[in-house]
Amino acid sequence: MKIYIALTVASLKMYFRNKQALFWALFFPMLIMIIFGMMNFEKYNSPKVGIYDAANNDASQALIQALGGTSDEELLSISTGTLDELHRELEFGSSRAVIEIPANYGIPGEFSEIKFTYDERFQQERAVIATILEKVTDAVFKEAAQVPDEYRAENSIAISDSVITGQGQGFKAWLIPGVAAMAIMQTGLFTVVFTLVRFKSQGVLRRLKATPIGAAHFLAGQLTTKAIVVVLQTYVLIIVGAIALGVSVGGGRLGAWFDLSILALLGGTLFIAIGLAVSGWAKNEETAAPLANIITMPMMFLSGVFFPLSVMPDWLTRWSQYLPLTYLADGMRAITVEGASIMTLGSELIGLGIWIVISCSIAIKMFRWE
Repeated sequence: MKIYIALTVASLKMYFRNKQALFWALFFPMLIMIIFGMMNFEKYNSPKVGIYDAANNDASQALIQALGGTSDEELLSISTGTLDELHRELEFGSSRAVIEIPANYGIPGEFSEIKFTYDERFQQERAVIATILEKVTDAVFKEAAQVPDEYRAENSIAISDSVITGQGQGFKAWLIPGVAAMAIMQTGLFTVVFTLVRFKSQGVLRRLKATPIGAAHFLAGQLTTKAIVVVLQTYVLIIVGAIALGVSVGGGRLGAWFDLSILALLGGTLFIAIGLAVSGWAKNEETAAPLANIITMPMMFLSGVFFPLSVMPDWLTRWSQYLPLTYLADGMRAITVEGASIMTLGSELIGLGIWIVISCSIAIKMFRWE
């Protein structure tokens, strides 16, 4: 009995000292449970609508505010911009409708017509938006113009609708670039971490130190090699995904592949640098693996890879949009699904650039030969 108890105690000690086993047995399931528990897949997701305000007066601003709803009850998710930008978002599925407020809206004695354009593939969202637009417009106009309830607002304002057939390709096309971005993260981080930690434990880095090779040369070589692998991997994943799921890439634009290469190189550089920082800090694989997983797992579920960020709580979305993988996934999705050019990805490129500078600085500082 004593031997049995001693062996049991020893086995428990060995298990709880194994950080990698603890991560997969306890931390990872707990992380998945908490993240998915915070998602509200059953909540009402307000349709995204682009509004072009040609009037830009108090009456039109009141209408836009009313269409958006209150902080407690959002009616429509509103975005603004030029008419071309809003119609492009509608065409490629980023929004569900475009509402144009005419220049003479809210002017006393003027008859104004609000134009409502929607994608015919989304009839349910169209019905919701049309109902909200009709009810809100009527109420806001009467209040702004001080029209009695018994009078019909249609005598001074009207809503006309038109329909388009968008080029958005649905969830399949939305998923492919997200998974490709996740694969860049996994490859860039994990291959570097485990390769360098193994080199360190086997004394390979110590022997390299005795050569004329400097830390900057070695890190640059690692970045170049893994970056090439990342680009090839991105091509394979997107091509296979496009063929298997029947979607087009970049709207058939040949330059989209060049843009994807640039973005994949930036994403690969970023996550390779993070991998170099982790491998420089970790002493062995037992500490490197949990640390790498702690970095990648939250981003995998909080960066909009598998589902839109709209299902997450607002407080979580406010900071998850600044995660490195979010910038990469959004940029690849814009090029692949919407046919955007690399030159139009302002916020995504800036975000990736900032993270690259931070990660490379930490990697150089944390790098150790042994």
